[in-house]
Amino acid sequence: MSLSLLLEKYDVSTDEGLQKALNDIEKEEAEVDEALSGVLSRACSLEGRLRAASQAYTKLNDVKTDSQIAADMVEKTAGLARDVSAKVRQLDLARSRVAECQRRVHDLIDLQLCSAGVEAAIKAHDYETGAGHVSRFLSMDPGSVAAARARGAPDPRDAMTRAANTLREHLVRKFEEAARKEDEPSIERLFKLFPQIGRAEEGVDLLAKYLATQAEAAIRRACIVSDARSEAAVFADAVTRVVEAGGAALERARRAAAAAAPGLLHRALLAIQPAVCAGIRRIAGELVAARRLSQDPARGLSSALSAEPVLAELALTHSRISLYFSFLRRKAEVDAAPLKEAEKKASKDAVEKIIAECDLMRTAQEILGYYLALERYFLEESVNKALKLATPQVGVTTSSLVDDVFFIARKVIRRAVSAGSVDGACCVLNEVSAQLERAAGALRRWLRAPPHEPLPLGAPREARAAPDPDLVAARLLYLAHMAEAEAGADWAERLATEACGAAGVLARTAAEREKVASCAAGLGGAAAAFRAAQDLALAALTAALTPKLQAWALHLVDTANTEDMEDDADALPQALEQLTEAARAAISSRSVEALLQAALGELAARAEAAMLTGRYDRAAALRVERRARRLAAWAGGAAAGRERCARLTQAAALLALDAPQHARDALGPAPRMPAPRAKDILARRIDFKMEDIKRLKL
Repeated sequence: MSLSLLLEKYDVSTDEGLQKALNDIEKEEAEVDEALSGVLSRACSLEGRLRAASQAYTKLNDVKTDSQIAADMVEKTAGLARDVSAKVRQLDLARSRVAECQRRVHDLIDLQLCSAGVEAAIKAHDYETGAGHVSRFLSMDPGSVAAARARGAPDPRDAMTRAANTLREHLVRKFEEAARKEDEPSIERLFKLFPQIGRAEEGVDLLAKYLATQAEAAIRRACIVSDARSEAAVFADAVTRVVEAGGAALERARRAAAAAAPGLLHRALLAIQPAVCAGIRRIAGELVAARRLSQDPARGLSSALSAEPVLAELALTHSRISLYFSFLRRKAEVDAAPLKEAEKKASKDAVEKIIAECDLMRTAQEILGYYLALERYFLEESVNKALKLATPQVGVTTSSLVDDVFFIARKVIRRAVSAGSVDGACCVLNEVSAQLERAAGALRRWLRAPPHEPLPLGAPREARAAPDPDLVAARLLYLAHMAEAEAGADWAERLATEACGAAGVLARTAAEREKVASCAAGLGGAAAAFRAAQDLALAALTAALTPKLQAWALHLVDTANTEDMEDDADALPQALEQLTEAARAAISSRSVEALLQAALGELAARAEAAMLTGRYDRAAALRVERRARRLAAWAGGAAAGRERCARLTQAAALLALDAPQHARDALGPAPRMPAPRAKDILARRIDFKMEDIKRLKL
């Protein structure tokens, strides 16, 4: 530490400051001595290192000399390597040019040999060897011929082209002779030669022409229908035979061309498809004439039942045609699998274009049109018959409208799906939705006006009379129609789900799937119509029970004294229990819960309103409370009416208090009525003073 720093740090004008400064100086001196002693102790090792460094320095001069010599040698070697590599590159270039020249010379020699070989092979009828020569010619580099022509030599390709054309003519002639003789081995052997001579398309056309001739003969035999008047699906069987013959011919062409000429299936289809179209057109004409489909179904058929065999045959016929189209698309995809994406798409588009423009597509649409018209007739007539059978009549107690209609609807939808057409399935779904809404509309008309006393609910203190048989039958039929409305809603939703799953299999694109879902949504509209009919029936039942509910509401708040208080308190729960048992026997538990909820709500509201018009003493209020508690106890077993009766019970508890001051305890922590209404009920007690009631803070 420097002297200036010590003077700044300590006050040296005092002894204490001088002593502290002296102590710091002594401390620093001790540290310096210690450091010096450490340095002196390492002096020997430092001297050894210096000696080693001086010796190494003398050796570095030798290393420098050797390194310089090595660098000179590397530089000379690099220069020599550059010279050698340049010469090597020149040699490689010369060798490649020599090889190219040799290859072109060999090509020219082979070209001459191929030309002569083709002529010799034609004379010897050895077409496989000739095709091999042509294949070698086609694989030659065009630059070889161009180089020969550049030197003024005649074009060597002329002779080879003439020989190849001559070979092609012989192959075509031999193929046609084999086709006339139906010599299958020769046909297969000759077809394999066309791709080798660069005529794969022509080979496929010749093979397809031969197969089309074979298929045409098979289709003529398949078109023969032995018994056109039979109710069996003889025409659908004939269509099956025709498409099987066409599919077999096309599959044979695909297999023959798969290895040498992939992606040419559409050329074979162009030749084979007309025979298939003509055969099915002929069968379709006979089908229309035999089944009298050109007439109005109402005149051509005696009943809807007689249309079912024809519908099944039309659906089966269209299904076979749809399966044939699916077969063509699948085989086109398999045939184009080895190709590049662009070529694959072009091949599949060509097949799709042939399918869309062929006469078979138009025939399929005509068959589908006949099927849809006849299916609509069958559906309408069947639903009309079901509605006629379900029309309410005197003495009838049951109805099978919903069962009949949904059995018909499910059958029709399944048959439409089996036809294999998305558009046909959507059309049938729309027709089914309309007919289901018709059935729901009929139920609404029948449920709009319930019979007298649709459910047994006796009046207070009323003797039970013998039931009228006609009234009982009308009551049971009404409840059966109500149960049918609820079942119809459930069945419509289930049918929509089934239709989406079944028809969705036919859809090949997202747009078709959306179309199916949209048409199936129409069944949701039918379900809503059935639910509207059920809601109408519930409202009508509640309205029919309203007079008896009003009577029981007045009985509930009646001030009159009775001899047997227990029987009087249990009368309303017993009547409601009989009502519930009768309802459960005819309608579903869900409808029973809804009916009880509405009835108890109406009963509680009317009883509370009647309570505000009476005057009660302590005894009368206790009777009202007892009846309300018995009703709440019964309603506690039915979840639908528990909340409806809680407010009435609270009102009766207020009415039966000993004193107005206990009102807060009666209302509890969660009062179900406002304070003004509670005070109005307390005011019905003749022994409570209005001043005490007004002073209450509820």
